Amino acid sequence: MKKIKAILCDFDGTLVDDNSNYLPKVKTLIKKILKKNIRFSLATGRAYYSSIKQIESELGIRGIHIVNNGAMIYNSLVNKILFLQSISEKSTAKIIKYLLKNKFTFSLEAKKCVYLSNNVKTKLFYNDILVNTISKFKKSEQILKIVIFAKANNLSESEINSHIKILKNICSDVSITSFTFSKTFGADITSEKATKHTAVLEYFKILHLSRDEVIGIGNGTNDYPLFTACGFNIAMATAPQELKEIADVVVPSVEDGGMVEALEYIIKNKI
Repeated sequence: MKKIKAILCDFDGTLVDDNSNYLPKVKTLIKKILKKNIRFSLATGRAYYSSIKQIESELGIRGIHIVNNGAMIYNSLVNKILFLQSISEKSTAKIIKYLLKNKFTFSLEAKKCVYLSNNVKTKLFYNDILVNTISKFKKSEQILKIVIFAKANNLSESEINSHIKILKNICSDVSITSFTFSKTFGADITSEKATKHTAVLEYFKILHLSRDEVIGIGNGTNDYPLFTACGFNIAMATAPQELKEIADVVVPSVEDGGMVEALEYIIKNKI
């Protein structure tokens, strides 16, 4: 592997725990990495306007990030979208129709706000952003990601997988990946052209990087595409077995200092 020039890190369960907290040493280690002129970017399922905005400021990692599970690449330093791949208007309409018919709790993530189904009683994890009800959604607006919350819908893992199969049959141009977040789980729907893998390839083009110059760090099913794109990968202990199998290094969970161990490994062996 060449000398690394960038680290692409997942957010929830990797950089931070379920309460969006990170260990103080993480900040110190990231600062040391940045001083070596190595980028530290996020590659997350979250929208930029969620709590990642505060965390990136605290850690000093403002810059180019992959968000919305690969549907957007955003440069927070200049407030500019560098890559955008929304779900097609036709598929968005089909998915909304199916979810409403089944009375599902779900969200639509647009560029600057979130639309929640009318049966949502709380903001779920959209605490820091503009939230509208789906009744205000206009079909011409670009939707980057649709989220189905399994716990909020009282769905088991097998049940949500059944709905995923149906949605894939209804819409052939979408990518659907499962996620876990704060002891719950669900499904993220994006365009088939918007995954962490495709976004990483765009990230390479934007920054003129090669695969061997980038390290991926993650813990979820949606990090499998991240790992297949990066030249070296570190998985957390909480990652699914299939992710750990393609990782080069496995570290403890974020709660047990896994992120510290991952960064220390990079500093010692890759810089």
